[in-house]
Amino acid sequence: MNKYTIYHSTEGVLATGKPYPTDEGAEIPNLAPELTLLLEVTEARPTYDSATHKLVKDEVNYNTIDKTATKSWSVVALTQAEIDERTPAHVDIGGIKYDTSETSQNAFTRMMTLVSNAGMALTDEVSVKDCLGVSHTLTVEQFNADMVQFGLYCYTQFHA
Repeated sequence: MNKYTIYHSTEGVLATGKPYPTDEGAEIPNLAPELTLLLEVTEARPTYDSATHKLVKDEVNYNTIDKTATKSWSVVALTQAEIDERTPAHVDIGGIKYDTSETSQNAFTRMMTLVSNAGMALTDEVSVKDCLGVSHTLTVEQFNADMVQFGLYCYTQFHA
């Protein structure tokens, strides 16, 4: 069921989210000329990268000509402080932000054991996800080198 906004030509919005009392689209009998019934329309939310942007609700656009009250959103870039605040604890090794949580440390240890026990060649490829969930593909040789740096970093943090 559609919802409507009752809009006054000089006072603005009088009510929102009202069900229409008669057939959809029919004129309201004896409606005061300064009042307009606006169909509430919600635009689809745009896609965006939540690591670098945020979604901000726009002001409702009241269009008395088309008789709509449109709700929409804008994508706004995050400040560096907001990005830093949203990024989990990590260490950047070769452009990959490795999550340094205990859970991730355990997962990387298990992955190293699997790669080693599977006898993978140094030129084989493996995939890892960074602290933001972005997948990176690298060779076993690079993965092993990264994991040594990762382990040393986590060790120094533990003993700091």
